Amino acid sequence: MNSPTHSLIALAVLSRKGQTRRNWAVFIGSLIPDAFIYLCWVWLTFIDKQTQSKIWDEIYFDAPMQLTASIFNSVPIYLMLTITGWIYRARLWGQVLMFFALAALIHIAFDFPVHNHDAYAHFWPFSDWKFFSPLSYYEADHHAVWVSLFETFIAFICIIVLSRRFPKTWTRIILGLLAGLYILMQVMIRLAPFGAAG
Repeated sequence: MNSPTHSLIALAVLSRKGQTRRNWAVFIGSLIPDAFIYLCWVWLTFIDKQTQSKIWDEIYFDAPMQLTASIFNSVPIYLMLTITGWIYRARLWGQVLMFFALAALIHIAFDFPVHNHDAYAHFWPFSDWKFFSPLSYYEADHHAVWVSLFETFIAFICIIVLSRRFPKTWTRIILGLLAGLYILMQVMIRLAPFGAAG
């Protein structure tokens, strides 16, 4: 799934009105499993001057990058953080840690069924096993168009939930812009070649 969808889902499930620290923890936690991709892409593209084909066809699948992906997408790590946060939930840092980790687990749960050849080792460090799903959120030969439609449907439900929970004008403007982006994404998918396998 795309990163904004992960954030929308986690916020719809875990955010609460008037709980700013909790909501920020959820937002950051929803993005953290993808953080390594963005950081590595910036470094490899602008500092190391690698081509996009080199990054996504070779470097991404090299051992150092795959280990990093495993760490950032490890269910055992986020479960341990969730349990630690729950144990210390009477303290602010415990609550923040718990909701951060829960948001990351929600991210992983929705990623699990939509990654094919780029699947993650979600049970690292205990196992290097990967689930190579028959579905992909971006590869056309693995039903990306249908997955994208389903993702858009989920995103719109979350947008409705969040717009009712946070009825401030600026929040609704941001959510409205996101809704527009999802509509644009569906139009682009149907007008251009989409997600050839790597």
